[in-house]
Amino acid sequence: MNRTGTLLIVWNVALTALLGWLLLRDRGTTPPESTTATDPVETPTPDVGPDSLRTPPEARIAYFFMDSVQQGYEKVRESGDRFRNESRRLEQNMQREMQRAQGRYEELMRKDHTYSTQAEVERDQAEVQQLMGSIQELQARSERELAALEVRMLSEISLEIEAFLEEYNEHAGFDYILSVQDGGQIWVGNDELDITSEVLNGLNSRHRNARSRKEGAASPAQP
Repeated sequence: MNRTGTLLIVWNVALTALLGWLLLRDRGTTPPESTTATDPVETPTPDVGPDSLRTPPEARIAYFFMDSVQQGYEKVRESGDRFRNESRRLEQNMQREMQRAQGRYEELMRKDHTYSTQAEVERDQAEVQQLMGSIQELQARSERELAALEVRMLSEISLEIEAFLEEYNEHAGFDYILSVQDGGQIWVGNDELDITSEVLNGLNSRHRNARSRKEGAASPAQP
């Protein structure tokens, strides 16, 4: 597998990992106070019933399936297409440069150095080394560009989802909105709390509106 193919796999894995985080967290939790081992006063153990350890019954909780959002969110698909297109562009550029370098290398190898001076031989050897170094640098630069693009797109997707949920929850008023993934650590037993379709539809609507505004601003004004 070439390096571009490996980077495409890294993109998919990184996207799945990033979008699996809990997007809205409880900000009102405070850590319990610690007690020192040298305290001579024995603190009585409070009578804690099972119900007191549960989420208060008035708390409103909802969840959505991140796998469905990842598959249906148009921005995720467009970002993946953009990443693949950029990978192909860089790979094609790499192939052109390698063909050019290969042609020059073969030309140097066919050169008859019978009557060449030592300086000429050393100059040709240096050019061969320079060709190899240029290809390596081009490959490293391509990988850096793809890595930077990957980080930027993943960050944009994460921020878009978080911004939508904050806007959505201004009216929904949930105390917790959980991101659930297949095979994850959260099991859900009440389908009535599932807001996946609302999240997905809202994200796509928000994305389409933003895309329309961007395209409208980029189009030339009509006379």
